[in-house]
Amino acid sequence: MSIALRLAKKAEGQTSPNPLVGAVVVKRGKIIGQGYHKKAGLAHAEIEAFNDAAKKKNSLKGATLYVTLEPCCHTDKKTPPCVNTIIEKQISKVFVAMLDPNPKVSGNGIKMLRENGIEVEVGVLQDKAKELNEVFTKYITTGKPFVILKLAATLDGKIAAYTGDSKWIGSPAQRKHAHQLRSKVDGVMVGIETVLKDNPSLNVRLGKKTSKDPVPIVVDSKLRIPVESNLLSIHEHSIIATSSGSNSKKTEELKNLGARILHIKKDKNGNLNLKEVTKHLGKHGITSVLIEGGSKVAASALKNKIVDKVVFFYAPKIVGSEGISMIGKLGISTIKKSLEIKNIKMKKIKDELMIEGYLKK
Repeated sequence: MSIALRLAKKAEGQTSPNPLVGAVVVKRGKIIGQGYHKKAGLAHAEIEAFNDAAKKKNSLKGATLYVTLEPCCHTDKKTPPCVNTIIEKQISKVFVAMLDPNPKVSGNGIKMLRENGIEVEVGVLQDKAKELNEVFTKYITTGKPFVILKLAATLDGKIAAYTGDSKWIGSPAQRKHAHQLRSKVDGVMVGIETVLKDNPSLNVRLGKKTSKDPVPIVVDSKLRIPVESNLLSIHEHSIIATSSGSNSKKTEELKNLGARILHIKKDKNGNLNLKEVTKHLGKHGITSVLIEGGSKVAASALKNKIVDKVVFFYAPKIVGSEGISMIGKLGISTIKKSLEIKNIKMKKIKDELMIEGYLKK
C-alpha cells in the first residue's frame, strides 16, 4: 500500500476533479503490475496496474490488488467502473486504503466485490490515504474547494517592511517550494493590492513545464485591476471576484482578455464575502485554492472560515513592529478566542522553517 500511495502522489496537480489513486497487483508474493491515475479522462489506477501486468504477460487470476481508494462502481463520462474489471480479471482479494467519499460510490464498490466472492479489507494506511485526497474529499462532499493559506514572513511575522518592500523575504529554495504548492492546486488567489503592488504572474516556474498553471483568482471589489496586468496576459483564463456594482465597461474589457467576472455581495465589514466566492469557484470546477496574500485577504479568508489548511514559511529575518503583518485584523479580543491550528508539521528548508497545519473547526 505504501508503494500504491507513492504512485498516486506522482499525479499531484494533474487529476482534478478526480482523486489521486495508485494500485499494485501482487501474486505469489511478487509485484506483477502497478499503476496510477494520471489525469482525468485517462485510465483509472486499477486498469493501469492490470495493463502493466498484461504487458509482462502475467495472469491476474487469483492475484491480490492493493488500491489507495475504493474501486469505482459507477460509469462517468469517460471511464467504465473498475469493479467490473476486477471481477472479470478474477482477482481474489482486494486491500483498500479508504472508502470513496463520493456518495455515488461510498461502500457500494466494496459491496459489489464481496457479493462476487472477492475478499476485501479496508483501512490499510487509511490516514495517509485521506491526507493524500483531502482536496477531493472536501470538494466531492461539499461542492466547495479545499483552501490553503500560504504566507511567507520574517520570524516576527512580517510580510514586508514599513515601506512595502517585500523582495525577497524567502530564499530561492523557499520560493521553489511555493511554486511546487502552486503546481498542485486548481487556483491561486490574491487581493487587488498584491496585483497593484507586485504585478504577479501567478504561474508555475519550476524549470521544465511539467504541470499546468493554476487559474489566477483576484479579489477586487472595485475592479481596479489594470488590463495590462501580467496575470491577464500570461493566462488564458482568470477569475475576478468583484462587487455587483462594478464598472460594466471595464467588465467587458476584462472578459475580452479571458477573465470570468464573479459578482459577489459585500459582507458586513464592506469586504467581498469570500464564502460566496468559494461557492462560485466550486461551481466552476475549482477543487482547490492556494491563497497567497496579502494580509487583508488572509484576514478576510480566516474571518469567513474558508481556510482548511495553512502553510507558513518563516525566514531568519526580523523587521520590527512597523513592518506589515502577515495577517490583517481579525478582531480577536482574547487569547481564548484565537484561531487554533491542529496536526502541526514542521520542515526545515535550509535556514528557513515551514509550518503547516489545519484550522480547528
